[in-house]
Amino acid sequence: MATTDRRNTYRAGEVSKMLEMSKKTLYALEAQGLIPQVPRDWRGWRVYDDSHLEAVRKYQASKYERRTEQG
Repeated sequence: MATTDRRNTYRAGEVSKMLEMSKKTLYALEAQGLIPQVPRDWRGWRVYDDSHLEAVRKYQASKYERRTEQG
């Protein structure tokens, strides 16, 4: 975890482990517009922050709710 401008930032691998989903799924959520676009650092690596984690958690919760409603 890196800290920039007094906010927590994370790389894709860290987010993937914290939220128990693959990096490929994270990238797909971003590409489909289901989470906000993730800024890149000077190397082109995605730099997630706490707002991105919260957006993914909300997506996961809504996905779970849809499953429980269906049966």
